[in-house]
Amino acid sequence: MQKSFLSLFCLLLFAALLAPQSGFGKLVDRNVAIVNGDTITLQEVNELAKPYFDQIRANAPPDKVAEDMAKARRLVLERLIEKRLVTQEALKHNFKVSDEELERALQQLVSDRNLNHEEFQKELAAMGMSEKRYRGEVRDQILSSKVINAELRSRILITDEQIRARHHSRAGAAATAPAANSYQLQQIGVTWGLPGRNGTVLTREQAREKAEELREEALSGTSFTDLARKHSDLPSAEDGGTLGSLSLEEMAGPIREAVAKLEPGGISGLVEQEPSFLIFKRLGSAEGQNDVQAEERLSGMPGPEEKERIRQELYKEELDRQYDQWMKTLRSKAYIKIF
Repeated sequence: MQKSFLSLFCLLLFAALLAPQSGFGKLVDRNVAIVNGDTITLQEVNELAKPYFDQIRANAPPDKVAEDMAKARRLVLERLIEKRLVTQEALKHNFKVSDEELERALQQLVSDRNLNHEEFQKELAAMGMSEKRYRGEVRDQILSSKVINAELRSRILITDEQIRARHHSRAGAAATAPAANSYQLQQIGVTWGLPGRNGTVLTREQAREKAEELREEALSGTSFTDLARKHSDLPSAEDGGTLGSLSLEEMAGPIREAVAKLEPGGISGLVEQEPSFLIFKRLGSAEGQNDVQAEERLSGMPGPEEKERIRQELYKEELDRQYDQWMKTLRSKAYIKIF
């Protein structure tokens, strides 16, 4: 299964951090790729690929070693290209990492390895890893996390309906009506500060004005589904803005306040959820008077631990899917040359 960028990057980073660096000082370094003007060197690739090289030398048949090492080197190069693109995107949107953020992250990393600061410093020295390089890697990782949060994570919503469906597919739960406090919703989102679906970057005020215009159209009788498909900047646009069944407890405070007041068929005012202005339509409540999909939704919610496990599983799957699409877009717009 393909790993998400962040998971794979962390794996590669700390595998490299924990691997001895002997032998690389003798290599003649050279550029192996250019990504929008930023270079990637052979030394960077080899240092990050060393754990893979060691495994290949130990386990691969002698006649396959060279081929497998070439594949490993190319895989690491591709991941470094992705890392450059993400870092460039973060800088483009003026994301920064403060010294305080960096220090907190470094302390957490040391704590996670059950080492005190002095012990970790000794490990870095033993590996030939300078503290400056290590801090730079961690800073880049935090930057990457910030841009991915803004571009992807903030737009992912895993509903109880999705969890029930996944649980149902595994456990064979019976299909019944949903919980009594759930709401069937659609949404439209207009984003500012980031490229929208047509590539345009709106200011906050422009996004508000566009969202207000879309809300007026919806109130005047224009199909909310059509408006979502044509104008929403959110991933749910592909499904006409459909979110499925949500309980009030699952909603963020401002969304909960806007939705709780709606009658079936009602349309909310604008809800600001950075970096988007959101509009919601209530299709019907779980009491069922106007919810034509009530009989199609699944109940049989698993226990709290299993529910959270399934939520995280679905979240990761959706993050991986959206990351792959986003990365394809970044690569299509970038100048990338591999030597």
